[in-house]
Amino acid sequence: MTIDDPVQTIERLLPQGHLTKIQKIVLQQSWEGRSYLEIAGEFGYDPGYIKDTGAKLWQQISVALSEKLLNRTLRAF
Repeated sequence: MTIDDPVQTIERLLPQGHLTKIQKIVLQQSWEGRSYLEIAGEFGYDPGYIKDTGAKLWQQISVALSEKLLNRTLRAF
């Protein structure tokens, strides 16, 4: 599975039907196993902002799936 597959799948699951640019970055980089600190450093964001964005994203996905999802359990999805 490529990173485009889960991005497209998740976008179909979410009520708004799309991910923001930063949500896509967090999802793609988390899929690759990168930490929030690594993501923040590479893309020039504050680590707290990346962490908050990730937490909200996992919450949205968890609600859509009716199952708890975390960045470290993403690949099992």
